[in-house]
Amino acid sequence: MILAIILTYFPEKELLEKNISAIIHSVDKILIWENTPSDLCGNYRFVHHQKVEYHGDGINSISHALNYAWRYAKAHGYDHLLTMDQDSCFEDFPRYLKQTILNEAAPKGIYSPPIEGKTVANDFEEVDMPITSGMLIPVGLIDKIGGWDEDFQIDSVDDEFCLHAHVLGIKTFVVSGVVMQHRLGLPATRKFLGHTITLRNYPPRRLHYIYRNNIILVRKYPQFSYIRRNLFNWLKQIVWMTLFEGNKAKKLAAIIRGCIAGLTFSGAGGDCSGPAA
Repeated sequence: MILAIILTYFPEKELLEKNISAIIHSVDKILIWENTPSDLCGNYRFVHHQKVEYHGDGINSISHALNYAWRYAKAHGYDHLLTMDQDSCFEDFPRYLKQTILNEAAPKGIYSPPIEGKTVANDFEEVDMPITSGMLIPVGLIDKIGGWDEDFQIDSVDDEFCLHAHVLGIKTFVVSGVVMQHRLGLPATRKFLGHTITLRNYPPRRLHYIYRNNIILVRKYPQFSYIRRNLFNWLKQIVWMTLFEGNKAKKLAAIIRGCIAGLTFSGAGGDCSGPAA
């Protein structure tokens, strides 16, 4: 049995309905977790179907929502959890299931689809940190990992979960032959010294959590070198944001506050030691 959870925040009606229609006939239930503020979320309840339940009511935390779905899955006997963003849509979800949980030859682990336009060399390509959207996880593996760290509410929730999985020897795979469309924020491009620069255009609050959480990850999982490389990429984004994006003062202030919060976070470290990567 498969439980799906879709995280929403002021969702677009057409896009959310397309997302749901792509999976609803292949899963047993869909939870829609509303991060939209509680006084407004009733205006965004577009979908009415016996398989769909609305939860959350303005509790804006991705990790809390995923842990709720995990507990729901355990309480109601589901075997797998599918985690989705509102801005994602599978082109052929039944194929994804045939490639993974219905395939006895599939390697054991956490599965994710390649984002549209990405190619996968093998049937199952082991990756460091797949995104939350489209992740298909056996409930038993979530039990082993212990769920999602609720110190990570908005950003890097998926990264922390996968890093903890790797410490425990659980692998994460991208699956070939599957396509999922996924929209990341409101990106834009600019030309700079002959190169095309991608701008994320994230709001200040999101930037605060991005830099806070990336620093915490480096502190918590120092054995994984690719986290430090990821942090370097976000440092480059400060340059592009300063050169090309609007609202610079508020964004820089949010980044500085996020960096301080990450460096002073008292929960970093702990017992997450493991093999280097």
